[in-house]
Amino acid sequence: MPRKKKTSFKLDPEWLLKEPIDFEFNKYTLLDYIQKCEQRFENLEIYPDFVELSLHLANIQSLSKENTLLLTNKKFNSPDDEILLKELYPKKPRELTNEEKIELNRTIDYSGVKLFDTFNIGKSIWNLAFDNIFVQVKKNRENISSKKGFCYFFNNINNRVMIWEYELKKERKKEPNYKANLKLIFEEELGNFSISQLILSNSSWKDEDYCLQLPIFEVKSKIFFPLEQTLVPMMKRKLMSFIFQIVNAELLKNFDSSPNV
Repeated sequence: MPRKKKTSFKLDPEWLLKEPIDFEFNKYTLLDYIQKCEQRFENLEIYPDFVELSLHLANIQSLSKENTLLLTNKKFNSPDDEILLKELYPKKPRELTNEEKIELNRTIDYSGVKLFDTFNIGKSIWNLAFDNIFVQVKKNRENISSKKGFCYFFNNINNRVMIWEYELKKERKKEPNYKANLKLIFEEELGNFSISQLILSNSSWKDEDYCLQLPIFEVKSKIFFPLEQTLVPMMKRKLMSFIFQIVNAELLKNFDSSPNV
């Protein structure tokens, strides 16, 4: 399991309240941050900027309406880790002078529009990736409810195939939210081997009979997206969506076909 990374943001969530509170200084701090976000979006890199922008937008609204910052101590395992509402805690800023309040309000008014526009750019890239990355089950569809399996992607840029083990796990036992954990087990040219053979040779799950029964998904993309920042995060979301749609449909089918009492 990868070591958890420390919480790290490109723009400190408390940037608006760094001393001295000055609109002009904050304006150029924000513009520098936005410029870097937009450069990454131009490269079709969605995460982690999309998540961080969401937090900064939430802070603008929270400061404006409730004079409260929203912070987190969350440890991130991957660039696309979302920040859940329950992972935020409120922090009241110190008492400000009248002059500081004026500077802060100018910063809030200016930043809200800029951050929202940048967020929408990121959202358009997110939608582009969602519409052009496809996940389909190739084998053992009937065992999708196991919440474990494999997925593979042919990288046409370097002519290599990437194979992952996946496992859908609850983030906390008593909560309904699932997370897709991926482990890359193979990244080389396919050669004369089949995907199934490569899975059996490289899987960390050593029971061959067990592996042969797990579902195998193929991932395709019409556009080349950066792997870590876009393709893999979108692949995880599409994989979970596909699995739970099938599982829920089967549950509904079984419920509808159950005998009347």
